[in-house]
Amino acid sequence: MKKILVVLVLATLAAAGAFADLALGLNGALYIDNPEDYGVGDVGAAFQKGEGIYYGLMAELMGKYMGLGLQFMGSKYESAFFEQLLDLDTNIYLAGHILGSRFVVDPSVEAGLGYIAKDYADDAADDDPNNPITATKYWYLGAGVGVNIWRLGIYTKFMWHFPMGGVEGTGGTGDVYPIEAFGLKPYKIILGAKFILG
Repeated sequence: MKKILVVLVLATLAAAGAFADLALGLNGALYIDNPEDYGVGDVGAAFQKGEGIYYGLMAELMGKYMGLGLQFMGSKYESAFFEQLLDLDTNIYLAGHILGSRFVVDPSVEAGLGYIAKDYADDAADDDPNNPITATKYWYLGAGVGVNIWRLGIYTKFMWHFPMGGVEGTGGTGDVYPIEAFGLKPYKIILGAKFILG
């Protein structure tokens, strides 16, 4: 996985040259099993209610047509056993801005690597603080569209997840064991807003 990250970074630098802009923003993600079950109104209602939505931050170094980004989203909730759990989804990505990263209408495509995990929100309740309860590595493909007005941008993205295999944990005696896979849904929809620093 480290080799893939290095290749992504080098490819971005080679393709985009010196990055001109940095975008910082807020986002929310809805994870779904079947896109056909969600119309535009259903997605809007899900974000309005906030139930099951992961919220987080994004940052993207943008060249004229390419970008290198990092985003993470999380959701804190109460389990069936009345313990607070926290899901965290982090990914790094390469984005291609088809018409240009600062163009008013900004269609884009992207590919990235991610890691999603579930763990206890309260360390006092965690009997294995060095390892998550469940975790999964994945790569993804995505497409989206945004609108940029001066330095403010709003955007939506649709992503396809492809799990990459298991994650290993380490016990107190140094023994290595497989961690249960996270129940990652195959798709996610992201809504976000960003501010572009020039």
